[in-house]
Amino acid sequence: MNIKNPFLDTTMFIAAAFPKEKHHKEGKEIINAAEEGILGKPVITDYILDEIVTFVRKKKGTNASIEILDIILSSPNLTLTKVENKHFEAGIQIFKTYERLSFTDAITVATMRDLNTKTIYSFDSGFDGISGIIRLTTIEK
Repeated sequence: MNIKNPFLDTTMFIAAAFPKEKHHKEGKEIINAAEEGILGKPVITDYILDEIVTFVRKKKGTNASIEILDIILSSPNLTLTKVENKHFEAGIQIFKTYERLSFTDAITVATMRDLNTKTIYSFDSGFDGISGIIRLTTIEK
């Protein structure tokens, strides 16, 4: 399966950044593939970026959160998409429809649909069964 320009969920970055995380090896492999351009230009939203840096700040401190912020923002192989009002409005309806999705995940689904992106790398099973979304947890070889 050749996946180009998938979404990357917060869980991928967290797993990659924390060696004790259950899916550290897989997360690191996916983030490395993204950094190397193997996944094209994966997409995250500013909401996902917010989740990542806030989580890292809480667990590893200010310097680590600034470091990961700078790495993500300077990555030539990552696309940061700002959530627009249309994503926000659609995300509200998705959030109300699927109780297993966090608000950020609902916004992610709305943004994915708007960008016609079907694939997300995530360890969050909340994305399973969402119409038009394919969740992957490993790089297909």
